[in-house]
Amino acid sequence: MLKAENIYLVARSGRTILEDISFCLEPGRCMALIGPNGAGKSTLVRIVAGLDRPTSGRVLHQETALSGLSAPQRAQTVAYLPQAVHPVPCSVFDAVLLGRRSHMGWLPGRDDRLKTQTILEELDIAHLQKQCVTSLSGGELQKTLIARALAQEAPVLLLDEPVNHLDIRNQVEILETIVRLATSKCMCVLIVLHHLSYALRYAHEAMLLHQGRLAYQGPVSELREYDLSRVYGIPVRLQSIDGIPHVLF
Repeated sequence: MLKAENIYLVARSGRTILEDISFCLEPGRCMALIGPNGAGKSTLVRIVAGLDRPTSGRVLHQETALSGLSAPQRAQTVAYLPQAVHPVPCSVFDAVLLGRRSHMGWLPGRDDRLKTQTILEELDIAHLQKQCVTSLSGGELQKTLIARALAQEAPVLLLDEPVNHLDIRNQVEILETIVRLATSKCMCVLIVLHHLSYALRYAHEAMLLHQGRLAYQGPVSELREYDLSRVYGIPVRLQSIDGIPHVLF
């Protein structure tokens, strides 16, 4: 279980960036973190990842505070994929193998290579393993980066806008893969999304931030038009089309 308790973040200027954020995410569940630009989504994810320290509050996994873990222990607990990644030229296989660093010694072992190969096959990019990452398409590169995060075998996966700038097909393929793996591997997945219809369609739960505060937290099925309209400042309608939820403006 991933849990955040009373997270506050106050800037040196005195401005409150995050105020009293608490949530609980069970294994096998995917939570969409949504809200307007500047609401504090990426900042909250960085705090959960251990990259930023809150002014007060704590983040726990299985009742263990992440702040007390060493860097290798944290890497084995939390996998984080930020918005922008600038890949170093190397093969797709080696890029994914880098995710095994917290598990390996000086050199990768047979087990590390076998697990890397398995992940490449799970994400259907094994045919690209000898290709240089700098020559990949946007969708192929994003799948490679997600594969590297999965190679950490961390029970917590944090993704900050993983489908941004991708075409519709790649967006759907990547989100379906993330949800499938979250369920099959019993991972806690926290994913920042700007596309609200995707949040409703693929996530189990939603956390809606507004000016650093929680405006809603709970099942996506209970997210109301009123909450979205108030936070985004425009009329929002929720409608089901062929059983699939959509957000209309």
